[in-house]
Amino acid sequence: MQPENYQDNFFEYHLQGAISSAENVIPVVKEYIDPASVIDIGCGIGAWLSVWKKSGVKEIMGVDGEYVDTSKLLIEQDEFKPFNLERAFTLDKKYELVTSLEVAEHIPAKYARVFVESLCSLGNVILFSAAIPAQEGTMHVNEQYPDYWVNIFAENGFIPVDCLRKKIWNNKNIQWWYRQNMLLFVNKDMLANYPTLNELAIHSDEKVLSLIHPEMVQGKVKKIDYYESILNSNKATLKYFIENKLKGKK
Repeated sequence: MQPENYQDNFFEYHLQGAISSAENVIPVVKEYIDPASVIDIGCGIGAWLSVWKKSGVKEIMGVDGEYVDTSKLLIEQDEFKPFNLERAFTLDKKYELVTSLEVAEHIPAKYARVFVESLCSLGNVILFSAAIPAQEGTMHVNEQYPDYWVNIFAENGFIPVDCLRKKIWNNKNIQWWYRQNMLLFVNKDMLANYPTLNELAIHSDEKVLSLIHPEMVQGKVKKIDYYESILNSNKATLKYFIENKLKGKK
């Protein structure tokens, strides 16, 4: 079963998948930008940052809520800042790469613009992914298709670059939600500093595709099959009702 909240072993539950994903995604990202400094907003216990550090990044910083058990951090204590991600977050310096992966869907919609503004204030290149509608997950409160986020980033002068998904789409060592949702965003005023990204940037007359990974569909089909098997058996239906509904479970 998945954790029901961030205190219920949420980060440990996702740890091995996050490490494997980072180990396979980071070399691809480095084909486009090879940062010396990385800040991760919504870093959890620092799984992705730990891999960035092993890859040679000299300066890392992680930011996440006070619910993170700092005794389980995979990064140094002074490389982590507790902060309420629903509030504006700024620093006196910029990082060469800002990352925020499968975090934005946890932020209520009324704070979405503040969250993106914070990301954009921290650097000129952002590695971003966020859950799409029906993806489901622990405390997902604002699942959106890419256009939603593209428009908010555009308000801050950032342009999407959809150069990663095609390269990682079939890599099963990367969790499917990253393969489905991962984009780069670049400050349009700084695009000239990143020739490869500049060439691939998606401008206003183009559109970032909303993609659904087959593994997401397969998960939905399995869930439907499971509930159909319950409904097709009166005995199983009664057992399911007793075990779940009478115990107050959803």
